[in-house]
Amino acid sequence: MTLPPALKHGSLTKFRDDLYWVQGCVKLKAPHPKFGPLTMQFSRNMTIIRDNDELTLVNSVRLDEQTLRELETLGEVKHVVRLAAFHGMDDPFYQQRYGATMWSVDAPYFHGVNPNQADSRYFTPDEILSVGHLPPLKGLRYFEIGSGKLNEGLFWLERDQGIAIAGDSLQNWTEPDAFFNLTAKFMMKKMGFFAHAGIGPGWMQAVKPDLSELNDFFDWSFEALIPSHGSPIEAGASEAYRASVKKLIEK
Repeated sequence: MTLPPALKHGSLTKFRDDLYWVQGCVKLKAPHPKFGPLTMQFSRNMTIIRDNDELTLVNSVRLDEQTLRELETLGEVKHVVRLAAFHGMDDPFYQQRYGATMWSVDAPYFHGVNPNQADSRYFTPDEILSVGHLPPLKGLRYFEIGSGKLNEGLFWLERDQGIAIAGDSLQNWTEPDAFFNLTAKFMMKKMGFFAHAGIGPGWMQAVKPDLSELNDFFDWSFEALIPSHGSPIEAGASEAYRASVKKLIEK
């Protein structure tokens, strides 16, 4: 398997004790009726959870060698978690480099946007996430959105009044950041991606979930959230997302 290279990314940033995140990017081809496929580049985040000397990476982003060495000073990479069905391109890299256990939401790894397309599947995880089967982290809970075409996972950490980690469902792009190219800035603004505590427009369009299902997750209550797309929310996260879902349902 040819592994995707490390793309442009930022530095490891401490969010809380033993909890870090790093912002990177991804490039996708978007169809266009007049100009043909256009390359969109936009940001994506990886979360790092440290438990003693062991690291769990959530929503993996391949890092360059210098930043990998910095990561290794935090601990040993033991687990890698894929929460979103449209993510996972860098999981094989971390498996090969560190021999980490690969955990995934119950959804296939596939190239492109169609999981049923011939030859689109490229990787098989070691473990499938479920409520009763999770990486060995104290205070970790798992919520799975199962009402759509592809399952989507969410993590909840029992600390600091609750901290959530999301994939494609719960986003927080209030504006384009430094990892957006011009095409992504223009197209994603038109699609409604830029909103505080936003519900992923691309995810909703592709997966078509029952958004009311998310209210059960919000009932767990969490002050903070680290999204895969956008900036972390420091306070009032669960109620901010509940309000966003309410607006969408009432449209």
